[in-house]
Amino acid sequence: MEHPAVDLCTDLTGLLIVNRPVVSLSVRMAEALRFCAETERQLVIAGHAGGRLTLPLRLMLGPAARWAVKDSDGVYYDGLNGAVLRWDGAAFVPQIEGTEAVVHPRFPSGPPPEGLQLLVTATVRHPATEGLVLGEVTEILHRELTGSGPQGWGTCEPAAIPWHKDALTALCRERSPEPTRLVCVGDSRADRRAIGTLEVDRAESGVEETTTVAVGLRPDDSLPDLAELADRIGSHFGLASMTAQAVPGRRDLTTEPRFNGLPAPVGVAVTAEAMRQTPANGTLDVTGMRVRHFDTGGAWYGVGEGRNPEDWAKFQAVMAHFGPAEQS
Repeated sequence: MEHPAVDLCTDLTGLLIVNRPVVSLSVRMAEALRFCAETERQLVIAGHAGGRLTLPLRLMLGPAARWAVKDSDGVYYDGLNGAVLRWDGAAFVPQIEGTEAVVHPRFPSGPPPEGLQLLVTATVRHPATEGLVLGEVTEILHRELTGSGPQGWGTCEPAAIPWHKDALTALCRERSPEPTRLVCVGDSRADRRAIGTLEVDRAESGVEETTTVAVGLRPDDSLPDLAELADRIGSHFGLASMTAQAVPGRRDLTTEPRFNGLPAPVGVAVTAEAMRQTPANGTLDVTGMRVRHFDTGGAWYGVGEGRNPEDWAKFQAVMAHFGPAEQS
């Protein structure tokens, strides 16, 4: 089977060769992702070691898509974890020695990143009404994290359509009940660069809207008041979940094919429903956490500053205590 969005197609893989310095979630890339998902193939984005991925494309990687980087020695490796890859005629597979994947020797090298990438993800649920307007949570996140509202949106990059909630809502309504995934970008005049995604899907209870916004922070920047942000969203919308984490990396929010450091958690919102469903005899050790309870009955558990990967233990303790029902 052939498809114009990919350069090579096997029974297992759709291969797309992109040698640009910055690889984005372009129209062709989105079509390649769609084709591979529908035909149960893995999309492999093949590039060179000097390339970078934009955040919306980086968020699409996972089991369904891989970034294969060709180093100057001609060897391919995974751009996110450094695993050496070899082509077996149908797919790129990791090179294994014993029980471990071989990591390319040049993958961990390079100067330390210039800052942090703060990623905040909020999911809200709306009743499916005629007057529903989407994109308000995206506006709140952008304003609180950058001081300015979003500038543009689109189904792919560049997200060049001027920001307008009514137009965005109309597109999602037209595509319903199929899900819609959009790219949103922050105001280019803001002090902090911002970019993210907006996913809208039908749910049993109505419409589910998930917004992820990432901002680039300097090493000495303090974190925004995410407890206040979670409280504000939860008091105006049906908040299902909200999490925040920080990843060492470039402040322009692109990803390089090298090890920058481990991500670290910042905090998680727990809904009033999840707190009510928690057994009364359960206890949670909140030592080292900053807990803020909301008037709506939920709470924000701040577990760290996004700089210590060991804080994942506290994050996992909160998740385990309140259960996965509303925190998935």
